[in-house]
Amino acid sequence: MPTLFPRILGGIPVIFLLLWSLAGCTDPVDPEFSYREGLVYIDAFASNDPGASYVQVFESGESFGRQTNEFLEGADVRFIRSPDGREVVLFESGDRYLPPADFAVRIGEQWQLRVELADGRRYFSTAESPVAPVPIREVSVSYDPQLVFAEDYDREVPGHRLSVTFSDPAGEENYYFWQFRSYEQLVYCHICYNYSVYRDGECFTPDPDRPGPPLKEYYTYSCEDACWQIRYNDRVEVYSDEFSDGTTTTGLPVADILLYQKRNVLVKLQQYTLGRDAYRYYKTLKDLVDNNSGFNAPLPAALLGNLYNPDNPDEYVLGRFTAAAQVSQDVFIERIGLEEAQLEDRIVGQAEEYGSVPPPVTSSAPCISGPYRTAVEPQGWPE
Repeated sequence: MPTLFPRILGGIPVIFLLLWSLAGCTDPVDPEFSYREGLVYIDAFASNDPGASYVQVFESGESFGRQTNEFLEGADVRFIRSPDGREVVLFESGDRYLPPADFAVRIGEQWQLRVELADGRRYFSTAESPVAPVPIREVSVSYDPQLVFAEDYDREVPGHRLSVTFSDPAGEENYYFWQFRSYEQLVYCHICYNYSVYRDGECFTPDPDRPGPPLKEYYTYSCEDACWQIRYNDRVEVYSDEFSDGTTTTGLPVADILLYQKRNVLVKLQQYTLGRDAYRYYKTLKDLVDNNSGFNAPLPAALLGNLYNPDNPDEYVLGRFTAAAQVSQDVFIERIGLEEAQLEDRIVGQAEEYGSVPPPVTSSAPCISGPYRTAVEPQGWPE
C-alpha cells in the first residue's frame, strides 16, 4: 500500500458499483452489483511509519472493449490534521500520491483526506484517528516448495511464509491488519530490449541500416550505485480478537513471500491495529477477493467506505481513507541455493561491446528511486 492497494486493486481492471438496499448505508454488506463506467475509487492510507503513507485515485472506464481502472493524474491531494488544520500536500509518483518522506501520523491525532481532481471534482473523507498498536512477540519463517496456488503461473509456487505471535490485550476490542515491504538488491538497473541501447535515460533504437554488426536482442546495464527493488503484499490479511481476547495468538500466517527471484530478501513486516469500521471494510474486501480467485481476477464488488463528494452527496465514492499505527519487525531471508526455480525469468548479463553499438558505449544506469525502487539502503540490510 506504502501500501496495500497499490499492489492489489491497482492491478484489477474492473470497478463495480455497489447497489445499496438502504440509502445512506455505510456498513459493508452482501449487496448486488453491476458494472458502471466513471466511478471514482480512492485508496488512501496514513501511517505512523515514515514512507508507508500513500493515496491512489482511479476511475472505472473502458478501452478497446475492455473494462479498465485508470489512475487519475494531476490531482491535488492533501492530508489534513484537525483541529489545527495542518495540511500535508502529497506529490505524484508513478501510480500514486505520496507525502514527504518524513511524514508520519501520531497516535491520537485526527486526520482527513481531501482530493481535488484535475477536472474540479472534490472528494473528502471523514476523520480517522490511529490507536496504539499491539507489539509483535515473534515472527517465524518457513519455506514451502508449494506455498500457494498462483493463477498467473497456473500452479503451486514456492516461497516463504511469515507467521506472527502476539499477546492480545484483555478487555479491549482489537482488530489487526498486516502489510509488508520487501527489498531485494538489484544487479541491473535498466534492461533495453528489442535491439535498443540505453542513452540519455531511456532505451533508444539505432538505425537498423547503420554500418557495423547487428545489435543484440537486449542489453543489460548494471546499477551505478547500490539499488533495491521494493515489492508489496498482494493479499488482505486481517484478524479480530473476538474469540481470543486477552490470549496469546501463536504462529498466525500473515504474509507470503513468493520466490520471484533467488536473491536474498529483507522483509519489513508491519502489524497495524485498526478501528472497527476499518476492520469491517478490509475484512469484507478480503472475503470478496478470496472468493473470487485472487487479486488478478475482476472483483465482483468494491466497497463504499468513509469517502464522499461534498458537491454531490448522491455520488457513489468507492474505497477508504485509513489512518493507523503499526509496529514492525525486519526479517532477512537467505534464498540463494534453493532448489526450486525462481518465478521471474533469469536475466543473463549482456553488455554493450565497443564497435558493435553507437557510441558512447554504456555499461551502467542510475538507480531511480520511486515506489518500487530505492537507492537508500533499507534499515536492517546486513553489512
